[in-house]
Order: sequence, then structure tokens, then C-alpha cells
Amino acid sequence: MRNELCQREDELLNALGRGFLGSELEDHIVACAPCAELHMVAGALLDDRAHSIAEAPIPTSGGMWWRMRLRQRHDAEGKARRSLLVGQAATLSVAIALMIFFFGADLMVAAREVVSTVRVSTPLLLAILTTVLLAPIAGWVAIRGK
Repeated sequence: MRNELCQREDELLNALGRGFLGSELEDHIVACAPCAELHMVAGALLDDRAHSIAEAPIPTSGGMWWRMRLRQRHDAEGKARRSLLVGQAATLSVAIALMIFFFGADLMVAAREVVSTVRVSTPLLLAILTTVLLAPIAGWVAIRGK
């Protein structure tokens, strides 16, 4: 493989893409080895592309209609899932706020009593707290992955 470069390679590629070389560029291709090689390779690739496009199967109108409806249904389901997720988060936030408002003081006293009676090592306590904090996040990620 040669490392020779020609200043007219970009011009040749543009002309090949348009499908018209012109007499001046054809004369240059005959005289320039890198451009001749580029013409041969790029021309073959462009011919193969044109041939593939011409032979590509065209789907039926019914098949396209079915795919379009299926995509619309999936988009609608995604929008519904997102709005349900927002509604669930808002409901959960309101429920937690109401629990704290009505039972906050009593819950704090009960929690202090439970914590003072239970003797748990620090690593175990950290493991429990990490699990309690990460479980909802893991559930959310699992739901979002579907």
C-alpha cells in the first residue's frame, strides 16, 4: 500500500458521488496512480451501493402500517409509564409527609426506644441502612429497564 497522496482526491470522491467525472478529472486519473486506485476502489463501492439499493426489498404497505401502529403503541405505553411513575412518586411523597405530620413525634420516640434497646454492631447497621436505601433505587432501575 502506497502512502502517496494527491490534492485532488476529495474532488474525485465528490465527482464519483455525483456520478459525473468530467474530461479534466478523467485525464488526471490516467496520469495519477493514487487517484486511479481511489477511482477503482470507490467506484466499486459506489456501484455496489447502487446495486444494493436497487435490489432492496420494499416492504408491503400493510407491513409498514403494522410497524407504524406498533411503534405508536409502544410510544404511548412509554408516556403512560412515565406519567404513572410521576404520580406514584407524588403519592408516596404526600403519604410520607402525612405520616410524619400526624405521627412524627410518636414515631421518633418509638424509634429512639427501639434503637436504644437493640445492640447492633456498626458494620451490620451500615449494611442494613445501605440495603434500606438502595432497595428502592434498585427497584426503580429494574422497572425502568423494561
